[in-house]
Amino acid sequence: MRTIARAAWALLLICAPLIADDFDRAKQLFEEKRYTDAAAAIEAYLQREPSNLDALLLAGDIFTQLENPSKALSYYQRAYQKDRDNVDAVRRYARALSQSGEHKQALEVLQRALRSNPKNVYLRLAYGQALLAADSIRAAELEITKAREMDKSIPDGFLALGDLYFSQRVYLLAKDNYEQALKLDPNNLDAREKLALVYFRLGNAEVVDNALANEYYSRSLQEWAEIIKRDSTYARAYFEQGKIFFYASRFSDAARSLSKYVQLRPDAPNATIARWYAAQSFERIGDCENAEQYLRFAIENIDSVRAKARLLLARCYFDRKRYADAAAQFRTLATEQPSLLDNTLDRERYGYSLILSGDTTNAVSVLRDAVDKDSSRCLTMYRLAELYRTRQQYDDAITLYQRYLNNCQDTNAARIYALMGAAQFSANRPADAIASLQRSLALDSNIVFTYRLLAAALKSSGAKMDEVLAVLRRGVTKAKTASDRSLLYTLYCQYLLEGKQFDELKATAQEWFKADPDRAEAALYLAVGYQGIGDRDNACKYYREALRLNSSLDVARKNLKQLDCK
Repeated sequence: MRTIARAAWALLLICAPLIADDFDRAKQLFEEKRYTDAAAAIEAYLQREPSNLDALLLAGDIFTQLENPSKALSYYQRAYQKDRDNVDAVRRYARALSQSGEHKQALEVLQRALRSNPKNVYLRLAYGQALLAADSIRAAELEITKAREMDKSIPDGFLALGDLYFSQRVYLLAKDNYEQALKLDPNNLDAREKLALVYFRLGNAEVVDNALANEYYSRSLQEWAEIIKRDSTYARAYFEQGKIFFYASRFSDAARSLSKYVQLRPDAPNATIARWYAAQSFERIGDCENAEQYLRFAIENIDSVRAKARLLLARCYFDRKRYADAAAQFRTLATEQPSLLDNTLDRERYGYSLILSGDTTNAVSVLRDAVDKDSSRCLTMYRLAELYRTRQQYDDAITLYQRYLNNCQDTNAARIYALMGAAQFSANRPADAIASLQRSLALDSNIVFTYRLLAAALKSSGAKMDEVLAVLRRGVTKAKTASDRSLLYTLYCQYLLEGKQFDELKATAQEWFKADPDRAEAALYLAVGYQGIGDRDNACKYYREALRLNSSLDVARKNLKQLDCK
Protein backbone atom coordinates (compact mmCIF):
# COMPACT_ATOMS: atom_id res chain seq x y z
CA MET A 1 0.00 0.00 0.00
CA ARG A 2 2.82 2.37 0.86
CA THR A 3 4.38 1.65 -2.53
CA ILE A 4 1.09 2.51 -4.30
CA ALA A 5 0.70 5.66 -2.27
CA ARG A 6 4.25 6.78 -3.00
CA ALA A 7 3.66 6.12 -6.73
CA ALA A 8 0.45 8.14 -6.73
CA TRP A 9 2.17 11.00 -4.90
CA ALA A 10 5.03 10.92 -7.40
CA LEU A 11 2.56 11.00 -10.31
CA LEU A 12 0.77 13.97 -8.75
CA LEU A 13 4.03 15.84 -8.38
CA ILE A 14 4.77 15.21 -12.06
CA CYS A 15 1.29 16.24 -13.31
CA ALA A 16 0.86 19.34 -11.13
CA PRO A 17 3.22 21.53 -13.15
CA LEU A 18 1.55 20.36 -16.36
CA ILE A 19 -1.88 21.34 -15.03
CA ALA A 20 -0.59 24.71 -13.89
CA ASP A 21 1.09 25.18 -17.24
CA ASP A 22 -2.28 24.87 -19.03
CA PHE A 23 -3.76 27.64 -16.88
CA ASP A 24 -0.78 29.93 -17.31
CA ARG A 25 -0.76 29.21 -21.03
CA ALA A 26 -4.47 30.01 -21.29
CA LYS A 27 -3.92 33.33 -19.51
CA GLN A 28 -1.03 34.19 -21.77
CA LEU A 29 -2.97 33.27 -24.92
CA PHE A 30 -5.90 35.37 -23.70
CA GLU A 31 -3.59 38.34 -23.21
CA GLU A 32 -2.25 37.77 -26.72
CA LYS A 33 -5.85 37.77 -28.07
CA ARG A 34 -5.44 34.21 -29.33
CA TYR A 35 -8.86 33.28 -28.08
CA THR A 36 -9.38 29.99 -29.92
CA ASP A 37 -6.10 28.60 -28.61
CA ALA A 38 -6.86 30.03 -25.17
CA ALA A 39 -10.21 28.23 -25.17
CA ALA A 40 -8.55 24.89 -25.88
CA ALA A 41 -5.99 25.43 -23.11
CA ILE A 42 -8.48 26.54 -20.45
CA GLU A 43 -10.88 23.69 -21.18
CA ALA A 44 -8.01 21.21 -20.93
CA TYR A 45 -7.12 22.73 -17.56
CA LEU A 46 -10.71 22.70 -16.29
CA GLN A 47 -11.12 19.04 -17.14
CA ARG A 48 -8.52 18.35 -14.44
CA GLU A 49 -9.30 21.29 -12.13
CA PRO A 50 -13.04 21.97 -12.58
CA SER A 51 -13.43 24.14 -9.47
CA ASN A 52 -10.75 26.79 -9.95
CA LEU A 53 -12.63 30.08 -9.68
CA ASP A 54 -10.11 32.16 -11.61
CA ALA A 55 -10.02 29.57 -14.38
CA LEU A 56 -13.82 29.51 -14.63
CA LEU A 57 -13.96 33.29 -14.91
CA LEU A 58 -11.21 33.24 -17.52
CA ALA A 59 -13.12 30.59 -19.50
CA GLY A 60 -16.23 32.77 -19.43
CA ASP A 61 -14.19 35.78 -20.62
CA ILE A 62 -12.63 33.74 -23.43
CA PHE A 63 -15.96 32.49 -24.75
CA THR A 64 -17.43 35.97 -24.45
CA GLN A 65 -14.67 37.16 -26.78
CA LEU A 66 -15.39 34.22 -29.07
CA GLU A 67 -19.04 35.36 -29.23
CA ASN A 68 -20.28 32.10 -27.75
CA PRO A 69 -22.71 33.42 -25.11
CA SER A 70 -24.14 30.06 -24.05
CA LYS A 71 -20.71 28.65 -23.15
CA ALA A 72 -19.69 31.87 -21.46
CA LEU A 73 -22.85 31.77 -19.35
CA SER A 74 -22.14 28.17 -18.36
CA TYR A 75 -18.67 28.99 -17.06
CA TYR A 76 -19.79 32.16 -15.27
CA GLN A 77 -22.56 30.18 -13.61
CA ARG A 78 -20.04 27.61 -12.35
CA ALA A 79 -17.82 30.44 -11.05
CA TYR A 80 -20.79 32.03 -9.27
CA GLN A 81 -21.81 28.71 -7.74
CA LYS A 82 -18.24 28.29 -6.51
CA ASP A 83 -18.24 31.67 -4.73
CA ARG A 84 -21.45 33.70 -4.58
CA ASP A 85 -19.72 36.53 -2.76
CA ASN A 86 -17.09 37.14 -5.41
CA VAL A 87 -17.99 40.47 -7.00
CA ASP A 88 -16.39 39.64 -10.36
CA ALA A 89 -18.28 36.34 -10.54
CA VAL A 90 -21.55 38.06 -9.61
CA ARG A 91 -21.19 40.83 -12.18
CA ARG A 92 -20.14 38.54 -15.02
CA TYR A 93 -22.83 35.97 -14.29
CA ALA A 94 -25.56 38.61 -14.03
CA ARG A 95 -24.49 40.25 -17.28
CA ALA A 96 -24.49 36.89 -19.07
CA LEU A 97 -27.96 36.13 -17.69
CA SER A 98 -29.28 39.48 -18.93
CA GLN A 99 -27.79 38.92 -22.37
CA SER A 100 -29.48 35.51 -22.55
CA GLY A 101 -32.85 37.02 -21.59
CA GLU A 102 -32.91 35.67 -18.02
CA HIS A 103 -33.65 39.08 -16.56
CA LYS A 104 -35.42 37.99 -13.38
CA GLN A 105 -32.61 35.69 -12.36
CA ALA A 106 -29.98 38.33 -13.17
CA LEU A 107 -31.75 40.85 -10.92
CA GLU A 108 -32.07 38.32 -8.10
CA VAL A 109 -28.35 37.53 -8.25
CA LEU A 110 -27.43 41.21 -8.07
CA GLN A 111 -29.97 42.04 -5.35
CA ARG A 112 -28.50 39.32 -3.16
CA ALA A 113 -24.99 40.67 -3.72
CA LEU A 114 -26.06 44.27 -3.00
CA ARG A 115 -27.57 43.29 0.31
CA SER A 116 -24.08 42.28 1.37
CA ASN A 117 -22.24 45.10 -0.46
CA PRO A 118 -24.62 48.10 -0.75
CA LYS A 119 -21.81 50.58 -1.38
CA ASN A 120 -20.04 48.63 -4.11
CA VAL A 121 -20.31 50.97 -7.09
CA TYR A 122 -19.61 48.23 -9.63
CA LEU A 123 -22.38 46.02 -8.30
CA ARG A 124 -24.83 48.91 -8.30
CA LEU A 125 -23.90 49.76 -11.89
CA ALA A 126 -24.36 46.13 -12.84
CA TYR A 127 -27.78 46.18 -11.16
CA GLY A 128 -28.76 49.32 -13.06
CA GLN A 129 -27.69 47.76 -16.34
CA ALA A 130 -29.63 44.58 -15.54
CA LEU A 131 -32.72 46.73 -14.93
CA LEU A 132 -32.08 48.46 -18.25
CA ALA A 133 -31.84 45.10 -20.01
CA ALA A 134 -35.13 44.10 -18.36
CA ASP A 135 -36.69 47.29 -19.76
CA SER A 136 -37.21 48.84 -16.32
CA ILE A 137 -36.07 52.23 -17.53
CA ARG A 138 -36.97 54.46 -14.58
CA ALA A 139 -35.53 52.09 -12.00
CA ALA A 140 -32.42 51.69 -14.14
CA GLU A 141 -31.95 55.45 -14.42
CA LEU A 142 -32.22 55.82 -10.64
CA GLU A 143 -29.66 53.10 -9.91
CA ILE A 144 -27.18 54.17 -12.62
CA THR A 145 -27.34 57.85 -11.63
CA LYS A 146 -26.85 56.91 -7.96
CA ALA A 147 -23.86 54.76 -8.85
CA ARG A 148 -22.32 57.44 -11.04
CA GLU A 149 -22.55 59.93 -8.18
CA MET A 150 -20.82 57.44 -5.90
CA ASP A 151 -17.60 57.66 -7.95
CA LYS A 152 -17.21 60.00 -10.91
CA SER A 153 -13.57 59.08 -11.37
CA ILE A 154 -14.30 55.79 -13.10
CA PRO A 155 -15.61 55.49 -16.69
CA ASP A 156 -18.12 52.76 -15.82
CA GLY A 157 -20.80 55.17 -14.59
CA PHE A 158 -20.67 57.23 -17.75
CA LEU A 159 -20.74 54.06 -19.83
CA ALA A 160 -23.87 52.89 -18.04
CA LEU A 161 -25.55 56.28 -18.48
CA GLY A 162 -24.61 56.19 -22.15
CA ASP A 163 -26.30 52.78 -22.41
CA LEU A 164 -29.39 54.19 -20.69
CA TYR A 165 -29.70 57.05 -23.20
CA PHE A 166 -28.84 54.75 -26.09
CA SER A 167 -31.73 52.42 -25.16
CA GLN A 168 -34.05 55.46 -25.17
CA ARG A 169 -32.68 56.61 -28.55
CA VAL A 170 -31.41 59.84 -27.04
CA TYR A 171 -28.27 59.38 -29.05
CA LEU A 172 -26.65 62.77 -28.48
CA LEU A 173 -26.70 62.30 -24.70
CA ALA A 174 -25.45 58.75 -25.13
CA LYS A 175 -22.59 60.12 -27.23
CA ASP A 176 -21.68 62.70 -24.59
CA ASN A 177 -21.47 60.08 -21.85
CA TYR A 178 -19.40 57.68 -23.95
CA GLU A 179 -17.04 60.51 -24.79
CA GLN A 180 -16.74 61.36 -21.09
CA ALA A 181 -15.90 57.72 -20.34
CA LEU A 182 -13.14 57.88 -22.96
CA LYS A 183 -11.73 61.05 -21.45
CA LEU A 184 -11.32 59.17 -18.18
CA ASP A 185 -9.83 56.11 -19.94
CA PRO A 186 -8.75 56.54 -23.57
CA ASN A 187 -7.86 52.83 -23.69
CA ASN A 188 -11.37 51.71 -22.79
CA LEU A 189 -12.29 49.85 -25.97
CA ASP A 190 -15.78 49.08 -24.69
CA ALA A 191 -16.48 52.83 -24.51
CA ARG A 192 -14.96 53.38 -27.93
CA GLU A 193 -17.07 50.58 -29.40
CA LYS A 194 -20.24 52.09 -27.98
CA LEU A 195 -19.27 55.50 -29.28
CA ALA A 196 -18.79 54.02 -32.75
CA LEU A 197 -22.24 52.42 -32.53
CA VAL A 198 -23.93 55.61 -31.40
CA TYR A 199 -22.32 57.60 -34.24
CA PHE A 200 -23.77 55.05 -36.66
CA ARG A 201 -27.23 55.44 -35.11
CA LEU A 202 -26.93 59.23 -35.31
CA GLY A 203 -26.14 58.86 -39.01
CA ASN A 204 -29.20 56.68 -39.55
CA ALA A 205 -31.39 59.08 -37.61
CA GLU A 206 -30.31 62.10 -39.66
CA VAL A 207 -32.81 62.24 -42.54
CA VAL A 208 -32.58 65.93 -43.46
CA ASP A 209 -28.88 66.78 -43.64
CA ASN A 210 -27.01 64.21 -45.76
CA ALA A 211 -23.68 65.88 -45.10
CA LEU A 212 -24.18 65.57 -41.35
CA ALA A 213 -25.28 61.94 -41.70
CA ASN A 214 -22.13 61.17 -43.68
CA GLU A 215 -20.04 62.91 -41.03
CA TYR A 216 -21.51 60.64 -38.35
CA TYR A 217 -20.82 57.55 -40.49
CA SER A 218 -17.25 58.74 -40.99
CA ARG A 219 -16.79 59.22 -37.25
CA SER A 220 -18.15 55.74 -36.63
CA LEU A 221 -15.63 54.33 -39.08
CA GLN A 222 -12.86 56.36 -37.43
CA GLU A 223 -13.70 54.87 -34.04
CA TRP A 224 -13.72 51.33 -35.40
CA ALA A 225 -10.40 52.01 -37.10
CA GLU A 226 -8.99 53.33 -33.83
CA ILE A 227 -10.13 50.18 -32.04
CA ILE A 228 -8.42 48.02 -34.67
CA LYS A 229 -5.29 50.15 -34.37
CA ARG A 230 -5.23 49.51 -30.62
CA ASP A 231 -6.23 45.85 -30.91
CA SER A 232 -5.95 44.18 -34.31
CA THR A 233 -7.84 41.14 -33.00
CA TYR A 234 -10.95 43.07 -31.94
CA ALA A 235 -13.34 41.06 -34.05
CA ARG A 236 -16.52 43.11 -33.68
CA ALA A 237 -14.77 46.19 -35.02
CA TYR A 238 -14.17 44.42 -38.33
CA PHE A 239 -17.79 43.26 -38.47
CA GLU A 240 -19.33 46.67 -37.78
CA GLN A 241 -16.82 48.42 -40.00
CA GLY A 242 -17.56 45.94 -42.78
CA LYS A 243 -21.30 46.53 -42.50
CA ILE A 244 -20.89 50.29 -42.85
CA PHE A 245 -18.64 49.83 -45.86
CA PHE A 246 -21.15 47.41 -47.37
CA TYR A 247 -24.11 49.76 -47.00
CA ALA A 248 -22.00 52.61 -48.36
CA SER A 249 -21.22 50.46 -51.45
CA ARG A 250 -17.51 50.50 -50.57
CA PHE A 251 -17.36 46.84 -51.47
CA SER A 252 -13.59 46.43 -51.60
CA ASP A 253 -13.25 47.76 -48.05
CA ALA A 254 -16.26 45.74 -46.93
CA ALA A 255 -14.84 42.51 -48.32
CA ARG A 256 -11.54 43.07 -46.54
CA SER A 257 -13.13 43.86 -43.15
CA LEU A 258 -15.77 41.13 -43.24
CA SER A 259 -13.39 38.39 -44.33
CA LYS A 260 -11.08 39.42 -41.47
CA TYR A 261 -13.99 39.09 -39.05
CA VAL A 262 -14.79 35.60 -40.35
CA GLN A 263 -11.14 34.67 -39.98
CA LEU A 264 -11.19 35.81 -36.34
CA ARG A 265 -14.64 34.46 -35.46
CA PRO A 266 -15.49 31.62 -37.87
CA ASP A 267 -18.05 30.08 -35.51
CA ALA A 268 -19.66 33.19 -34.03
CA PRO A 269 -23.37 33.87 -34.70
CA ASN A 270 -22.49 37.01 -36.67
CA ALA A 271 -20.14 34.99 -38.90
CA THR A 272 -23.11 33.81 -40.95
CA ILE A 273 -24.26 37.29 -41.95
CA ALA A 274 -20.65 38.41 -42.29
CA ARG A 275 -20.03 35.65 -44.83
CA TRP A 276 -23.10 36.70 -46.79
CA TYR A 277 -22.08 40.37 -46.87
CA ALA A 278 -18.54 39.32 -47.80
CA ALA A 279 -19.87 37.10 -50.59
CA GLN A 280 -21.81 39.99 -52.11
CA SER A 281 -18.89 42.38 -51.68
CA PHE A 282 -16.37 40.10 -53.38
CA GLU A 283 -18.83 39.45 -56.22
CA ARG A 284 -19.44 43.18 -56.71
CA ILE A 285 -15.71 43.88 -57.07
CA GLY A 286 -15.28 40.96 -59.47
CA ASP A 287 -13.21 38.84 -57.10
CA CYS A 288 -15.12 35.64 -57.76
CA GLU A 289 -12.28 33.46 -56.56
CA ASN A 290 -12.81 34.70 -53.00
CA ALA A 291 -16.56 35.09 -53.40
CA GLU A 292 -17.08 31.42 -54.24
CA GLN A 293 -16.40 30.00 -50.77
CA TYR A 294 -18.77 32.48 -49.13
CA LEU A 295 -21.47 32.01 -51.75
CA ARG A 296 -21.32 28.25 -51.35
CA PHE A 297 -21.64 28.70 -47.58
CA ALA A 298 -24.74 30.85 -48.08
CA ILE A 299 -26.30 28.31 -50.46
CA GLU A 300 -25.71 25.49 -48.01
CA ASN A 301 -26.53 27.29 -44.74
CA ILE A 302 -28.79 30.34 -45.21
CA ASP A 303 -32.22 29.39 -46.51
CA SER A 304 -33.41 33.00 -46.85
CA VAL A 305 -30.69 33.96 -49.33
CA ARG A 306 -30.00 30.60 -50.99
CA ALA A 307 -31.47 31.56 -54.36
CA LYS A 308 -29.78 34.99 -54.44
CA ALA A 309 -26.45 33.40 -53.52
CA ARG A 310 -26.90 30.82 -56.28
CA LEU A 311 -27.53 33.60 -58.78
CA LEU A 312 -24.35 35.42 -57.73
CA LEU A 313 -22.38 32.17 -57.90
CA ALA A 314 -23.71 31.50 -61.39
CA ARG A 315 -22.63 34.99 -62.46
CA CYS A 316 -19.20 34.38 -60.97
CA TYR A 317 -18.80 31.10 -62.82
CA PHE A 318 -19.87 32.81 -66.04
CA ASP A 319 -17.36 35.63 -65.56
CA ARG A 320 -14.61 33.07 -64.91
CA LYS A 321 -15.60 31.17 -68.08
CA ARG A 322 -16.68 28.11 -66.08
CA TYR A 323 -19.68 27.77 -68.35
CA ALA A 324 -20.78 24.24 -67.41
CA ASP A 325 -20.76 25.21 -63.70
CA ALA A 326 -22.63 28.44 -64.48
CA ALA A 327 -25.24 26.56 -66.51
CA ALA A 328 -25.75 24.07 -63.65
CA GLN A 329 -26.37 26.88 -61.12
CA PHE A 330 -28.68 28.75 -63.48
CA ARG A 331 -30.59 25.54 -64.22
CA THR A 332 -31.13 24.88 -60.51
CA LEU A 333 -32.16 28.50 -59.98
CA ALA A 334 -34.71 28.25 -62.80
CA THR A 335 -36.41 25.51 -60.78
CA GLU A 336 -35.74 26.92 -57.32
CA GLN A 337 -36.78 30.55 -57.84
CA PRO A 338 -37.35 31.41 -61.53
CA SER A 339 -38.36 35.01 -60.74
CA LEU A 340 -34.69 35.80 -60.08
CA LEU A 341 -34.04 35.12 -63.77
CA ASP A 342 -36.43 37.86 -64.86
CA ASN A 343 -33.39 40.07 -65.35
CA THR A 344 -32.66 39.89 -69.07
CA LEU A 345 -28.91 40.01 -68.57
CA ASP A 346 -29.06 36.94 -66.34
CA ARG A 347 -31.23 35.14 -68.89
CA GLU A 348 -28.56 35.94 -71.45
CA ARG A 349 -25.83 34.62 -69.18
CA TYR A 350 -27.84 31.45 -68.71
CA GLY A 351 -28.34 31.04 -72.44
CA TYR A 352 -24.72 31.70 -73.31
CA SER A 353 -23.58 29.32 -70.55
CA LEU A 354 -25.69 26.60 -72.14
CA ILE A 355 -24.31 27.30 -75.60
CA LEU A 356 -20.71 27.40 -74.43
CA SER A 357 -21.14 24.19 -72.46
CA GLY A 358 -22.62 22.40 -75.47
CA ASP A 359 -26.37 22.51 -74.77
CA THR A 360 -27.55 24.49 -77.79
CA THR A 361 -31.09 23.11 -77.77
CA ASN A 362 -31.96 24.47 -74.32
CA ALA A 363 -29.95 27.63 -74.95
CA VAL A 364 -32.26 28.61 -77.81
CA SER A 365 -35.38 28.64 -75.63
CA VAL A 366 -33.63 30.53 -72.82
CA LEU A 367 -32.28 33.22 -75.13
CA ARG A 368 -35.58 33.51 -76.98
CA ASP A 369 -37.30 34.17 -73.69
CA ALA A 370 -34.72 36.87 -72.94
CA VAL A 371 -35.23 38.78 -76.20
CA ASP A 372 -39.00 38.30 -76.14
CA LYS A 373 -39.05 40.09 -72.79
CA ASP A 374 -36.64 42.82 -73.84
CA SER A 375 -36.32 43.79 -77.50
CA SER A 376 -33.47 46.18 -76.71
CA ARG A 377 -31.01 43.27 -76.35
CA CYS A 378 -29.68 43.76 -79.84
CA LEU A 379 -26.53 41.65 -79.68
CA THR A 380 -28.36 38.67 -78.21
CA MET A 381 -31.14 39.09 -80.76
CA TYR A 382 -28.58 39.01 -83.56
CA ARG A 383 -26.75 35.99 -82.16
CA LEU A 384 -29.98 34.08 -81.64
CA ALA A 385 -31.17 34.88 -85.14
CA GLU A 386 -27.89 33.52 -86.50
CA LEU A 387 -28.29 30.44 -84.32
CA TYR A 388 -31.77 29.90 -85.74
CA ARG A 389 -30.43 30.33 -89.27
CA THR A 390 -27.64 27.78 -88.80
CA ARG A 391 -30.22 25.38 -87.33
CA GLN A 392 -32.39 25.98 -90.43
CA GLN A 393 -35.18 27.50 -88.34
CA TYR A 394 -35.58 30.22 -90.92
CA ASP A 395 -38.94 31.67 -89.89
CA ASP A 396 -37.66 32.27 -86.35
CA ALA A 397 -34.48 33.81 -87.73
CA ILE A 398 -36.45 36.14 -90.01
CA THR A 399 -38.68 37.22 -87.11
CA LEU A 400 -35.68 38.19 -85.00
CA TYR A 401 -33.85 39.94 -87.85
CA GLN A 402 -36.96 42.04 -88.45
CA ARG A 403 -37.29 42.78 -84.73
CA TYR A 404 -33.63 43.84 -84.68
CA LEU A 405 -34.25 46.25 -87.54
CA ASN A 406 -37.30 47.66 -85.77
CA ASN A 407 -35.62 48.17 -82.40
CA CYS A 408 -31.90 48.57 -82.90
CA GLN A 409 -30.89 51.84 -84.49
CA ASP A 410 -27.24 51.20 -85.25
CA THR A 411 -24.83 50.81 -88.17
CA ASN A 412 -25.54 47.10 -88.66
CA ALA A 413 -28.79 47.48 -90.61
CA ALA A 414 -27.23 46.69 -93.99
CA ARG A 415 -25.72 43.47 -92.71
CA ILE A 416 -28.94 42.47 -90.94
CA TYR A 417 -30.95 43.00 -94.14
CA ALA A 418 -28.45 40.81 -95.98
CA LEU A 419 -28.70 38.02 -93.40
CA MET A 420 -32.47 38.25 -93.37
CA GLY A 421 -32.40 37.98 -97.16
CA ALA A 422 -30.26 34.85 -96.83
CA ALA A 423 -32.79 33.32 -94.42
CA GLN A 424 -35.70 34.25 -96.69
CA PHE A 425 -33.96 32.73 -99.68
CA SER A 426 -33.26 29.52 -97.73
CA ALA A 427 -36.94 29.49 -96.70
CA ASN A 428 -37.90 29.55 -100.41
CA ARG A 429 -39.17 33.12 -100.28
CA PRO A 430 -37.12 34.65 -103.14
CA ALA A 431 -39.31 37.75 -103.60
CA ASP A 432 -38.88 38.71 -99.93
CA ALA A 433 -35.18 37.88 -100.17
CA ILE A 434 -34.74 40.19 -103.19
CA ALA A 435 -36.39 43.10 -101.36
CA SER A 436 -34.21 42.60 -98.26
CA LEU A 437 -30.99 42.20 -100.26
CA GLN A 438 -31.67 45.25 -102.39
CA ARG A 439 -32.35 47.21 -99.20
CA SER A 440 -29.02 45.99 -97.83
CA LEU A 441 -27.10 47.18 -100.89
CA ALA A 442 -28.90 50.52 -100.83
CA LEU A 443 -27.57 51.03 -97.31
CA ASP A 444 -24.07 49.64 -97.99
CA SER A 445 -22.91 48.67 -101.45
CA ASN A 446 -19.66 47.15 -100.16
CA ILE A 447 -21.07 43.98 -98.54
CA VAL A 448 -19.85 41.57 -101.20
CA PHE A 449 -21.73 38.41 -100.23
CA THR A 450 -25.01 40.32 -100.68
CA TYR A 451 -24.43 40.48 -104.45
CA ARG A 452 -24.06 36.72 -104.62
CA LEU A 453 -27.24 36.17 -102.61
CA LEU A 454 -29.18 38.71 -104.68
CA ALA A 455 -28.07 37.09 -107.93
CA ALA A 456 -29.16 33.67 -106.65
CA ALA A 457 -32.54 35.06 -105.50
CA LEU A 458 -33.13 36.83 -108.81
CA LYS A 459 -32.34 33.66 -110.76
CA SER A 460 -34.64 31.62 -108.51
CA SER A 461 -37.47 34.12 -109.06
CA GLY A 462 -37.16 33.82 -112.87
CA ALA A 463 -35.38 37.11 -113.57
CA LYS A 464 -33.58 37.54 -116.89
CA MET A 465 -30.02 36.23 -116.89
CA ASP A 466 -28.68 39.61 -117.99
CA GLU A 467 -30.11 41.13 -114.80
CA VAL A 468 -28.61 38.34 -112.69
CA LEU A 469 -25.19 38.68 -114.30
CA ALA A 470 -25.28 42.46 -113.96
CA VAL A 471 -25.60 42.06 -110.19
CA LEU A 472 -22.57 39.76 -110.11
CA ARG A 473 -20.58 42.09 -112.36
CA ARG A 474 -21.32 44.98 -110.02
CA GLY A 475 -20.29 42.86 -107.07
CA VAL A 476 -16.95 41.99 -108.67
CA THR A 477 -16.09 45.68 -108.85
CA LYS A 478 -16.61 45.92 -105.05
CA ALA A 479 -14.52 42.87 -104.17
CA LYS A 480 -11.26 43.76 -102.48
CA THR A 481 -9.87 40.33 -101.56
CA ALA A 482 -9.20 37.07 -103.38
CA SER A 483 -11.79 35.25 -101.26
CA ASP A 484 -14.46 37.88 -102.07
CA ARG A 485 -13.62 37.69 -105.80
CA SER A 486 -13.78 33.90 -105.68
CA LEU A 487 -17.23 34.08 -104.06
CA LEU A 488 -18.60 36.14 -106.92
CA TYR A 489 -16.59 34.87 -109.90
CA THR A 490 -17.43 31.26 -109.09
CA LEU A 491 -21.19 31.89 -109.29
CA TYR A 492 -20.70 34.20 -112.28
CA CYS A 493 -18.81 31.53 -114.22
CA GLN A 494 -21.27 28.83 -113.14
CA TYR A 495 -24.20 30.78 -114.57
CA LEU A 496 -22.32 31.49 -117.82
CA LEU A 497 -21.53 27.80 -118.13
CA GLU A 498 -25.17 26.86 -117.52
CA GLY A 499 -26.16 29.25 -120.33
CA LYS A 500 -23.35 27.94 -122.61
CA GLN A 501 -22.04 31.50 -122.98
CA PHE A 502 -18.50 30.25 -123.59
CA ASP A 503 -17.05 33.43 -125.06
CA GLU A 504 -18.15 35.44 -122.08
CA LEU A 505 -17.10 32.59 -119.77
CA LYS A 506 -13.59 32.65 -121.26
CA ALA A 507 -13.38 36.43 -120.94
CA THR A 508 -14.68 36.46 -117.37
CA ALA A 509 -12.44 33.59 -116.24
CA GLN A 510 -9.45 35.25 -117.92
CA GLU A 511 -10.18 38.42 -116.00
CA TRP A 512 -10.42 36.40 -112.78
CA PHE A 513 -7.22 34.45 -113.45
CA LYS A 514 -5.36 37.65 -114.17
CA ALA A 515 -6.48 39.08 -110.81
CA ASP A 516 -5.79 35.84 -108.89
CA PRO A 517 -3.23 33.67 -110.75
CA ASP A 518 -2.96 31.27 -107.79
CA ARG A 519 -6.66 30.41 -107.85
CA ALA A 520 -7.13 26.92 -109.36
CA GLU A 521 -10.86 27.49 -109.97
CA ALA A 522 -10.10 30.49 -112.19
CA ALA A 523 -7.78 28.37 -114.34
CA LEU A 524 -10.39 25.59 -114.49
CA TYR A 525 -13.19 27.86 -115.71
CA LEU A 526 -10.80 29.47 -118.19
CA ALA A 527 -10.01 25.99 -119.56
CA VAL A 528 -13.71 25.20 -119.82
CA GLY A 529 -14.29 28.46 -121.69
CA TYR A 530 -11.55 27.64 -124.20
CA GLN A 531 -12.92 24.12 -124.58
CA GLY A 532 -16.38 25.56 -125.20
CA ILE A 533 -15.18 27.76 -128.10
CA GLY A 534 -13.13 24.87 -129.57
CA ASP A 535 -9.62 26.06 -128.61
CA ARG A 536 -8.18 22.66 -127.62
CA ASP A 537 -4.60 23.79 -127.04
CA ASN A 538 -5.48 26.56 -124.59
CA ALA A 539 -8.03 24.31 -122.91
CA CYS A 540 -5.30 21.72 -122.31
CA LYS A 541 -2.93 24.41 -121.13
CA TYR A 542 -5.27 25.73 -118.45
CA TYR A 543 -6.50 22.29 -117.34
CA ARG A 544 -2.84 21.49 -116.64
CA GLU A 545 -2.47 24.84 -114.82
CA ALA A 546 -5.53 24.09 -112.72
CA LEU A 547 -4.05 20.69 -111.73
CA ARG A 548 -0.74 22.31 -110.91
CA LEU A 549 -2.49 24.66 -108.53
CA ASN A 550 -4.76 21.94 -107.11
CA SER A 551 -3.92 18.33 -107.90
CA SER A 552 -7.25 17.09 -106.51
CA LEU A 553 -9.36 18.62 -109.30
CA ASP A 554 -10.65 15.41 -110.86
CA VAL A 555 -12.75 17.26 -113.43
CA ALA A 556 -9.60 18.83 -114.88
CA ARG A 557 -7.87 15.45 -115.04
CA LYS A 558 -10.94 13.89 -116.69
CA ASN A 559 -11.21 16.66 -119.30
CA LEU A 560 -7.48 16.42 -120.09
CA LYS A 561 -7.97 12.77 -120.83
CA GLN A 562 -11.12 13.42 -122.86
CA LEU A 563 -9.34 16.05 -124.97
CA ASP A 564 -6.37 13.66 -125.37
CA CYS A 565 -4.05 16.44 -124.31
CA LYS A 566 -0.37 15.66 -124.84
